[in-house]
Amino acid sequence: MFLPTEDVYVFDVDGVLVDASERLKAALRSVGLEGYERPEDIEPGLRQAFWKVFLSPELLELDKPRETGIKLLLDRLGKGVVLILTGRPYRLFKSTVAQLKSMGVPMERTILVMRPNSERRRDVDFKASVLARIQKLVEIHDDDLKVLEVARRLHPQARLFLHFDDNYKEI
Repeated sequence: MFLPTEDVYVFDVDGVLVDASERLKAALRSVGLEGYERPEDIEPGLRQAFWKVFLSPELLELDKPRETGIKLLLDRLGKGVVLILTGRPYRLFKSTVAQLKSMGVPMERTILVMRPNSERRRDVDFKASVLARIQKLVEIHDDDLKVLEVARRLHPQARLFLHFDDNYKEI
């Protein structure tokens, strides 16, 4: 995996560039888990069925663009390298590229790093392994506070942005 040596701006997909809330509801409904709101609350024995449905290319069409995250990404394109770091598995590479292009993200000007299909670590652990290899991390935009906390330890000088709804705050 190529990682740049110049200033890097990192953006997550789900929760930052994409609103996956409808996909989440549909996946929970599909596997009979309507009472849950967050995947981490699902009992371990049921999680695999949920993730299989949630990460199906067919449900990606339910996603909506997060205008704020996309505007921030577009602004950063001229300032350094934009790296899109997602916990989505690599088998969704073509679908993710098509989805982001349809939302106005110029994918030919970004680097997309996805979780290997065989990767089973938690999202935060996968992302930490990538972030640790970036030399000049300037900013990271994520919707998971745990990812930002790891980024803070690895890159204390980086600006950290926690995204929620279609908004964000610097932490």
